[in-house]
Amino acid sequence: MTPVIPVEAQPWRVGFACVVFAALFALVAHRLHHLQVVEYEALSDRGRNQRVHTVTLHAPRGNVYDGAGVPLAVCVGSWSVYADPGYMDDRMRATVELGRVLGIERDTLREHFAARSNGRRIARHIDDRRADAVRALKLTGIAVRREYTRLYPEGNLAPHVLGFVLADGKGGAGIEQQFERVLAGVSGRETLAVDALGVPSLVDSDSVPARPGAHVQLTIDTTIQGLLERALADAVVKHRPLNAAGIVIRPSTGEILAMASWPDFDARDLSRLEPAAMRNNALSFVYEPGSTMKPLVAGAAVAERLTNWNETIHCENGRWTWRSGKYARTVTDHSVKHGGHQGLSVTKIIALSDNIGMAKLGLRMGPDRLHHWITSFGFGSRPGLCLPGEDAGLMQPKERWNMRDSCISVPMGHEIAVTPIQMALAHAAIANGGMWLPPRLVKRVWQYDPQSGGERDLDTPRLPEARRMFEPGDAARIQEAMTHTMTEGTGKNADLDGYTAAGKTGTTEKLVGGRYSKSNHIGSFVCWAPAEPGADPELLALVTVDDPRQNGH
Repeated sequence: MTPVIPVEAQPWRVGFACVVFAALFALVAHRLHHLQVVEYEALSDRGRNQRVHTVTLHAPRGNVYDGAGVPLAVCVGSWSVYADPGYMDDRMRATVELGRVLGIERDTLREHFAARSNGRRIARHIDDRRADAVRALKLTGIAVRREYTRLYPEGNLAPHVLGFVLADGKGGAGIEQQFERVLAGVSGRETLAVDALGVPSLVDSDSVPARPGAHVQLTIDTTIQGLLERALADAVVKHRPLNAAGIVIRPSTGEILAMASWPDFDARDLSRLEPAAMRNNALSFVYEPGSTMKPLVAGAAVAERLTNWNETIHCENGRWTWRSGKYARTVTDHSVKHGGHQGLSVTKIIALSDNIGMAKLGLRMGPDRLHHWITSFGFGSRPGLCLPGEDAGLMQPKERWNMRDSCISVPMGHEIAVTPIQMALAHAAIANGGMWLPPRLVKRVWQYDPQSGGERDLDTPRLPEARRMFEPGDAARIQEAMTHTMTEGTGKNADLDGYTAAGKTGTTEKLVGGRYSKSNHIGSFVCWAPAEPGADPELLALVTVDDPRQNGH
């Protein structure tokens, strides 16, 4: 028998074991603290996301109408089918049945169902009949959801006014962009609690319906808009310009009845959208206006009692040199090649568009008064139209205006750059008895009110204040002078049959390389009718053509 050897007591082993167990306990405690305190929010969200399935319910976008209620942009609903592979319990049945109902290849469906990500759209733009057929299958992990498509019933009409809707559903230009907040509506949501197998629990479901977007009615007249676009397209074919723009306004209200710009684009096919076509030239094309400025400055000189419409001003046979001390400047009129003009009344100066007569009127006004009037016409500031891309034009600071340059050049429409909308509004003030009105493009904004079951009007864009530009008598005399332009002046070829019209042509040489070019021009024309004493002009139109390269300018 082997003798038993007593073991000496080893207290360090007990202590070591205690330390190990204490360390393990501390580690577990630290991990529990990290999971339950530090990562509590993240883990709770993760668990909630696994248990709760939330789907966004898209809101139908509001419609856009013309002034008579003709739909220009509408939102059409259709159905899309989505698959959540993580929640599907019978992929084989889903493949066979959906392939039959939707006409999708089974291999395509298998690829969707084998994916790791949920929310896969497997079909879109399906009709009510097929949507109902998919619902009737009651496939776990397959959902049918309402989606919306933007359509333009009038085709490619007024693209720069309406704009377009991007792939993400947001407005990308024009009214679609400017009124994104009210047109888009508010998305809803549908929340379903699911078990471990992905089966929805009706008890814990929650649904917030989408709120449709508001509708916008414009002042645009579809018929006039179409006529303007066709006329502009004909001018483009005839003259091959770099760009062109046209505007039609109702002078008595400031309503924009038509607005066109070229190059244009088709909101229904943005794959061919060129950057240059994005610019609305009616608002953004900045140009020296030339002779369309002359009636405005002549009217200002008469209003300041520096002349009258019957005063005869010597126009120096087409060439004149102004001198003041050591300063001198020679002004040449287009009539010089035919011997020039001699004595012309102020009315005739406008009708025949004489540069020397206008230069002499500008010198009488002086820099301060001329700058005041040019500013009152609305040049140098944005008109306040509710469309993106408005330009203020270009104008020298007041301290740089002088007799030799500004007082001679500005009355002829040089040394200042304007936009078509600015010039159209300035002439609309003449047609409106001297009262400048802000441009009005939006007639009404409204949405469906679920509480009352009817329509509820929303605020329209705030417009700048109207202001008096000329006294009614002075405006009437400017209009009368501009009727002579149509009957015996530079606008004879555009005179209207059956109506008395007032108008003014404008032609300027473009700055190329810092110098005025003899071969590059900008042509413009503004006209309104009827232009008779006591009659309210119904329509005013302005057209600009940038650098026409054939068939004159």
